[in-house]
Amino acid sequence: MAKSPDKTSSKLSKTQAKEREEAHPLARPFLWLVSHGFQDKFFWVPLIGVIVFSVLGYFYPLHHPAPWDVVPMSYAIFGFLAYSFVVLCAWPLFKLLARDENYYGEGDDD
Repeated sequence: MAKSPDKTSSKLSKTQAKEREEAHPLARPFLWLVSHGFQDKFFWVPLIGVIVFSVLGYFYPLHHPAPWDVVPMSYAIFGFLAYSFVVLCAWPLFKLLARDENYYGEGDDD
């Protein structure tokens, strides 16, 4: 008796179905994070967070402000700059810290 195809696999392209088959079973629920639509729209998540927390910081100021708090919404600006710095440093740090696959000699014949 022939097995009926899965409903989700009929909606997927061949490459998506292959990725789903090769993925670890615990990773399969999170494969929607790989879609290009999600990746293109993810930029708006931190930007909206900066705007929301900037507005909240304006209406609920700190009781003991720091010297740099003369700039309105300074914590949101510093947070966004720090986030951007960390993201942009990933590539140079990878180049600096990455090692070859056989760095520890695991692939060599002993």
